[in-house]
Amino acid sequence: MITIQTYEAADLPVTKIDSQNFTELVSIPEVKQRVKAVIATEAPITEWLLIKRVINSFQVYKSGSKIRPFMTEILKNMKLKVTEDETGSVYWSAKTNPKNYNRVRVFGSYEETCRDVTQVPTVEIANALLYVLRDQVMEEDVLIRTAAQLLGYSRMGTNVREGMQRGLRFALKEKKIRRGKGLCSLAK
Repeated sequence: MITIQTYEAADLPVTKIDSQNFTELVSIPEVKQRVKAVIATEAPITEWLLIKRVINSFQVYKSGSKIRPFMTEILKNMKLKVTEDETGSVYWSAKTNPKNYNRVRVFGSYEETCRDVTQVPTVEIANALLYVLRDQVMEEDVLIRTAAQLLGYSRMGTNVREGMQRGLRFALKEKKIRRGKGLCSLAK
């Protein structure tokens, strides 16, 4: 059964570090501690959103040519639970089994809880589609629009449509949704 909940953003301390010298000035143990805090609250989380949350807590708002590889290396060295989807790496809490993930997290009232569709793990989009379908058959386009609205996207731009298609491809591949003649239903 799919569970709907409000997305929560990690509450990280704010530290001002000069972005030009971020990789030399930042404490790697402090970065690791913040990575763990974000994962504990926000997992599953895409790599880019995880990096963004951590560097923003140091009041660095752009991941330049030095910062992104620096952060990626730290994440790699932490030996975290990670899976890959069409968006790239997705980080998980140690206690969560990605194969059994059954949640959809919707926008909360704060800006930090609003994720761009490219920051939503594919499995979560697939879960939104499954939740919308429940015990009904729907036209594919209606399913995609309804799932997008459930996730908090009021407009169906190219990015949102592609994100919903990404979730549908995943659900079809995992044999959780059936598609035929423009209609979608839950696979039995």
